Amino acid sequence: MKDIFKLFLVSLLTTAMFPIFSDDHMESAAFFPVEFYHGCEFSRGKDVADLEDPIEDWNEFEDESGNDSYSAWVLTPIFHSNVNFNGETAIWMGTWNSWSDMGSELNNYFSNGISEAEGFNKVWDCANHSLTALNVVRSNPNPNTEGGVLSFSSCTINEGKNLNDLIEADAKWNSFSDSAGFTGGVYRLFPTAGIMEEDDDKDFWQMTAVSSLEAWGANAQKFVNNNGGVVQATIYGEVVSCEDQEIYQASNKRRAADN
Repeated sequence: MKDIFKLFLVSLLTTAMFPIFSDDHMESAAFFPVEFYHGCEFSRGKDVADLEDPIEDWNEFEDESGNDSYSAWVLTPIFHSNVNFNGETAIWMGTWNSWSDMGSELNNYFSNGISEAEGFNKVWDCANHSLTALNVVRSNPNPNTEGGVLSFSSCTINEGKNLNDLIEADAKWNSFSDSAGFTGGVYRLFPTAGIMEEDDDKDFWQMTAVSSLEAWGANAQKFVNNNGGVVQATIYGEVVSCEDQEIYQASNKRRAADN
């Protein structure tokens, strides 16, 4: 399946999806561009708090450029392996309202935002810049505009199964989620460009988004109370295999304008 998903989706996964995460802009298209800067190392003596000054300068640049299609978050780890929890590890996640907006705004940034980029480079050095394509599995009707909690799992569609099988399973899971009272949204991020070699065998990343740690814990309790593990295995077990769940706190740094 992996070769199917690694087509460049521009030619073809909540403002856009976000804030954490609404779906006002998801009606007219199935996939939206989401970028990640990851593998970031902070300069000596710097940590995630030192990103605030370059973020302020960058926001001014975006406003002056009339770029109103981009939303951004800084993700810091809650449950994750091999990370430092003292503010020295973070991921940048950003999304555009459309692929055409992505192209025009990236062109402007790389052409005219050199000083703003240098402001970030003084704080951290990010080894990886990846582009994914986002698809909504379950929308979030009550997003948190300031941030939230995101979880990611890497997934592979099982041999002999395809996206149609996955969509059929999603309908069953959404029905169960309604009955169990789960909050938040569920999304899939399909690899598009700049994907790390060790992730080459992944078909997609499953992402869930809730408004807070309290909401995440409440969902976990509902999952246990409603035998969610058994239901999940019954619905998805033959269709897809997922592993390595990681959970992050997301802090919103820019919000796209409503369309």
